[in-house]
Amino acid sequence: MRVEIYAGLFKRLIFGRKLKEMNFRLNKDNGGKYYSKHYDDDDKDGIKKIRGYCRIRLLKYSLNDDSMDRSTTYRLNFFKNNKGIFGGGKLYFCAYCGRVLTKRKTTVDHIIPVALARSSQKYKKMLTIRGIKTVNDPRNLAASCSKCNLKKGANGGLWIFRGYFGKSWVRIMLKEIILLLLGSIALYYLYHFLSGISPYAFPF
Repeated sequence: MRVEIYAGLFKRLIFGRKLKEMNFRLNKDNGGKYYSKHYDDDDKDGIKKIRGYCRIRLLKYSLNDDSMDRSTTYRLNFFKNNKGIFGGGKLYFCAYCGRVLTKRKTTVDHIIPVALARSSQKYKKMLTIRGIKTVNDPRNLAASCSKCNLKKGANGGLWIFRGYFGKSWVRIMLKEIILLLLGSIALYYLYHFLSGISPYAFPF
């Protein structure tokens, strides 16, 4: 939950210092200024206290659900919870194309994009079904190459399936092995078809 307190110049002079001591941050938006601070949804006492503070001092405020806003620490949280291919935190697979990436070249992508999580009830429900309360949850983040990240953008649909499926490098490797096996079988039968020899004449 994000609490926003709107204060003009006069009220900023009076209450600004106290609000900063309470860890509120001064923001500028469309020429206006307001103070904001995140509270955990479970911190009902803290929210109640700040609402009382604003009412007594005639400060205009609003409560906003920020669980679907992009955080400033999501990249850091991803690497903290995902140690990469061999567990050393140096190499990652792109969840979308399977390319091997160094940590420096890894883009951290929101599988269900922030824009869709904020605007669509369908995508919010998809997060809820997985037990995910915030769009920045590490379970909704995946390693991506810059090319796939740019191509995906704020798209949903098949991209989301690819993101969740491709998160695990074991699954990617399994996919590659299956494709290799199917390709080998196809080549085997194609070779015997073109040469006029029955494929059943050889043990497979």
